[in-house]
Amino acid sequence: MHMKDYYWGPVTSTIDWCEENYTVSPYIAEFFNTVTNLSYILLSLFGVYNVYHNKTSKTVYLSYLGIMFVGFGSWCFHMTLQYNMQLLDELPMLYIACIMLWHTFIADPSSTIGAKLPIGLAIYSILVSYAYIIINDPVFHQVAYGTLVVTVVCRAILLLNKVPAQRYLYERAQMKTLLILAAAGFIVGFTLWNIDNIFCLTLRDWRKTVPTLTGSVSELHGWWHIGTALGAYYFIVFCEWIRPVLYNKNETYRLYWIGPICYLRPTSSSDMKAKST
Repeated sequence: MHMKDYYWGPVTSTIDWCEENYTVSPYIAEFFNTVTNLSYILLSLFGVYNVYHNKTSKTVYLSYLGIMFVGFGSWCFHMTLQYNMQLLDELPMLYIACIMLWHTFIADPSSTIGAKLPIGLAIYSILVSYAYIIINDPVFHQVAYGTLVVTVVCRAILLLNKVPAQRYLYERAQMKTLLILAAAGFIVGFTLWNIDNIFCLTLRDWRKTVPTLTGSVSELHGWWHIGTALGAYYFIVFCEWIRPVLYNKNETYRLYWIGPICYLRPTSSSDMKAKST
């Protein structure tokens, strides 16, 4: 297929991933890197449903909607490999990281930062977005995004340490599990992403020897999408749960699992006592 035959036109993005372009569909540049973004959208929809069902803090909706928008932007980017769609993918990653950081402060009743934080994060987002468009270097974006993620992780650990171990033994253990799984999603996804970059030629050669569906498991950037979608989901559930605990609200929840997917449900004090024993 020649460049003139590409449905979305020649590639204009600064990054073209390891997946071969337009091999599955003439309308989707990177098929598997595109469809794996459904993990962001479906998990976010499930999260929105759970927040509505549990009647927990409405601010959590913003996080899920942000993750959904990241999935939409990434879908558009990998489907088209156009520069404007690349920005629609990468810049929302910064914005949702800022929202996650904001959540770690509003979940803390001892925080006195008030309106300074959202204003500061808004300024940070605007400056980084403007600088990235000018600099046009993916490494700059990755450093700016990584700095936010590291800060969020530190804040989350600080919050977890504020949960009284004696009173909230079950909650503390489960929240710790959520944070470990969230970190694992990002770490494993990032590792696979780099393997995809470093061993791209080897992976492409192997894919030529197997059926398309079998070869799809080696589209490792797609696994980054799935891993980070799960990681972000676990972290939002953590934020949804820890806020009523730290604010000492008379609300108790139990964590349920369906395979790798978890969700909170309100429960009675007697049920929680039985669970912890």
